[in-house]
Amino acid sequence: MRAAQKSILALALCSAFQAGAQDVHGQTGAAQAWREDVNDTVRKAPVRIDPGEKRPADQFRMDVLGRPLTIGGRYELEPRYFRDRDLDPGKPGDTVNVSQDFQLEFYYPWSHSLSAFLQASAFYNPEVYAEDGDPREESYLELDQAWLFASRLFDSDFSFQLGRQRYSEKRQWWWNERLDAIRLYFVRGEILGELSVAEEFSSKRTDLGHTEPLHKDVLRVFGDLVWQWAEKQNLTLFFMSQFDGSGVERDGDLVWHERRDKSDADLTWVGGRAMGKFKLSSGYKFGYWLDGAVVTGHETLVDFDGVNGRMDRAGSRITRNVLGWGLDAGLTWYTKLPLEPYFTVGYAYGSGDSNRGIGTDTGFRQTGIHDNKIKLGGSQRFRYYGELFRPELANLEITTAAIGFPLSEDSAVDLLFHHYRQPHPADSVRDGRIKADPTGISGDLGEEVDLVISLDEWKHFQVQLTGAVFRAGDAYGELSGNTSTMIYAKIKYIF
Repeated sequence: MRAAQKSILALALCSAFQAGAQDVHGQTGAAQAWREDVNDTVRKAPVRIDPGEKRPADQFRMDVLGRPLTIGGRYELEPRYFRDRDLDPGKPGDTVNVSQDFQLEFYYPWSHSLSAFLQASAFYNPEVYAEDGDPREESYLELDQAWLFASRLFDSDFSFQLGRQRYSEKRQWWWNERLDAIRLYFVRGEILGELSVAEEFSSKRTDLGHTEPLHKDVLRVFGDLVWQWAEKQNLTLFFMSQFDGSGVERDGDLVWHERRDKSDADLTWVGGRAMGKFKLSSGYKFGYWLDGAVVTGHETLVDFDGVNGRMDRAGSRITRNVLGWGLDAGLTWYTKLPLEPYFTVGYAYGSGDSNRGIGTDTGFRQTGIHDNKIKLGGSQRFRYYGELFRPELANLEITTAAIGFPLSEDSAVDLLFHHYRQPHPADSVRDGRIKADPTGISGDLGEEVDLVISLDEWKHFQVQLTGAVFRAGDAYGELSGNTSTMIYAKIKYIF
């Protein structure tokens, strides 16, 4: 079956499958459903309810009113070690945490065209070691997804989904998030489209009595249009507009630290993607991607000063117009050399603010609901801007070189090198994981090496092992040359 036809099936079952329109994973789990393709010429085929989630074939089923209720879930154990994220070996900042996540889900097809899905999780993340002697702990219950889906409204090319649902596109450069939303699907031939309106109504976590600042009173209208012009070849248009109605704190207002909202922005992103794989007559295979976007609108930024460990005071604010741009391009060569290594080169650029706080802000920023994860050789995703540094593409130039080795169809080893540079030296990195701030004098942020081992050889288990080392560049002044290290494992049991 062609990849485009499988994508049509996935959309008809309300999976959040987007631009990649990739083949489904080999498992045909009970959390998958059997549905007639909207194209009557295509036979029935199993597709996944939630893309990217492996589901075994022997999930539990029970009959409810003559329909199969499927119950499944997963348990994740994630031990993680951080060393010197502040880039200062003299400071006690090393930590070890062992997070655990238990998820339970229910899928029920009420009729041929109407179905429902519920997914909830319990999360526990204790620091079992903190070098500063102050270990922290996090635990909560969360509603992940809860939606209704109506297929082929009035026997048309449109389908409809309502409720809390997952949005994820193949490179997660635009979005990978769960949102309260209304979503409309359109499928005709090789054209696939989605249009959504989303706004968070309340917190979905038991440890938060408020909506997170990123989502508070933010209305998002977004979607994409995919044209699969040839097998494994896609062109996609993306757009998103957000309208932030949360309001701006006045000078001197006191707010809880976790509720401070540094940005109030009405922004629009417009862009596109070309992505696919092709094979030469020599037998060599290549994969490629090219993402580009422009962001425009206006944003109000607020400074906050800490009052104590829990409260902050709002200070000065500035409102500016925004007009920035970003791109991300890469090429992977899948060779026939011994061990069948594949080589990847990538380049990403997010414009910076050349005006230093005067006039229009020319800096690019991503949508805020992005994740920047991809699969190269195996079946599991990893962060392609660096597992440790992990920045947002904003005032940043990233050069990547990587080599990978397939261990099997679904398992692989990937070794990646990233170099980071700010086009306009600044004293901060947007959304980076390194706690130290650059000086704003040099643009050379440094480099990172990642080793990612993804194992997916078992019916119910997935394992991913990651090691990362970041070395600070001249941008960090006296801390230049210092390193930070992360060792991370993800062990997932799926049932």
